[in-house]
Amino acid sequence: MRGDQPGIWNLPLTEDQCSGAGRLFGGTGLGAAVRALETDAERPLVWATGQFISHALPGELLTFEVEMLAEGRATTQARARGHVGGRDVIAVMATLGRRNVNRSGVWISPPDAPAPMDCQPFPSRSTNRSVSTNLERRLVRGRTEDHEPAMEDGRVAMWVRVPSHLTVDPAFLAVLGDYVPWGGREAVGGGLGGGQSVDNTLRVVDPVNTEWILVDVRVGSLVHGYAHGTVHLWSESGHLLATASQTCQFRNPRSV
Repeated sequence: MRGDQPGIWNLPLTEDQCSGAGRLFGGTGLGAAVRALETDAERPLVWATGQFISHALPGELLTFEVEMLAEGRATTQARARGHVGGRDVIAVMATLGRRNVNRSGVWISPPDAPAPMDCQPFPSRSTNRSVSTNLERRLVRGRTEDHEPAMEDGRVAMWVRVPSHLTVDPAFLAVLGDYVPWGGREAVGGGLGGGQSVDNTLRVVDPVNTEWILVDVRVGSLVHGYAHGTVHLWSESGHLLATASQTCQFRNPRSV
């Protein structure tokens, strides 16, 4: 919601904006910043990257301060600072605009995937209310139990149904781009704790309406406790909506 001054936006945090661990879900923070940036710039998002600096919790008020850095005929460069009572939570840089160019192409392809309703429900490992538990998810590729072997090629995927009250826009795609931590855990199997986002970058391709979105996660490496990965977001018809990239950190599980 808009604040009481230009360029100020407020997001009261509830469990629905948080992860199963009870902290702000990184994609939610980036998505909220994207919504504010697009509204203030009056241009569609091309690219945004968010660096996560500290945690925010349910009951806190996350405030975004939006600043236009450069505004050209077709492109705007902007940033947003997200904080709770002056404590920095997320810093976002973005490019917004649209250019008329008469040539285009997409040179990657989606993985083979059964229709959403032919896939089993996603095996949620958290009973806490969160962003993910409010989404209908169907597992395409991944482990269903902790004791199962690791996904040694670093690839997992799931279908997510777009809630009826939302549209397929960059703000929603930012939320779905925040699944590299899941891919990192699946890539090495059991024996890791955490899985927290350090950053999240969204590169918008061409959002179109679709009932389901295929979240195609590809983890390239997990070394020294940090995983680097990419998420491609596809419509049911195989149309590329956006690409996200992310680094996340893991820890050894706490001993009992």
